[in-house]
Amino acid sequence: LYPNPSVTSAAVAELTEHIQIRAGSVVLPLQDPIRVAEDWAVVDNLSGGRVGLSFASGWHADDFVLSPEAYGTRKDVMLRGIDTVRRLWRGESIARTTGTGEEISVCTLPRPLRAEPPIWITAAGNVETFRMAGQMGANVLTNLLGQSLDDLAGKLAAYRAERALHGHAGPGRVSLMLHTFIGTDVAAVREKVRAPFTEYLRTST
Repeated sequence: LYPNPSVTSAAVAELTEHIQIRAGSVVLPLQDPIRVAEDWAVVDNLSGGRVGLSFASGWHADDFVLSPEAYGTRKDVMLRGIDTVRRLWRGESIARTTGTGEEISVCTLPRPLRAEPPIWITAAGNVETFRMAGQMGANVLTNLLGQSLDDLAGKLAAYRAERALHGHAGPGRVSLMLHTFIGTDVAAVREKVRAPFTEYLRTST
């Protein structure tokens, strides 16, 4: 249903000049980290260095038709993938095996403009994901689909406690995803979005 976010972000990069380009989210277990690093380096160049990345481990088993072997260990796969993307982004090489079984050293091009992209972890239902983001020193991308403000407050407290425990400076940046439709008349906007948004919530939950 949803394209690789680098595709839509490339379009946004070309149409804008000042806003930051945020990926929310790159479901890393469904993609090769080499491809992720390379695609987003292209977007970073198109945008003049405005890329930031939010990574997710994935949710629905059916999505994993792209990578069925990764479903059971998707959080670990995501963490390893983030490390690989960061290394490639910095210009390091990684070892990979070719189609003939030969091990070679691989790096990616083009080089991104941004030295180090800001990193978010997409988290909602599981407090352990918030804690993991805090341990890494990453930011958090979250939402209110299936959790209350009180639930979220407790998870953010756990996130910030882990950040402090692991020596990361500051409270971290928390981004709350909100579905938005902009118009000049509130009643007209509500009428326009009611049916499609209700159907989206029904299928999503």
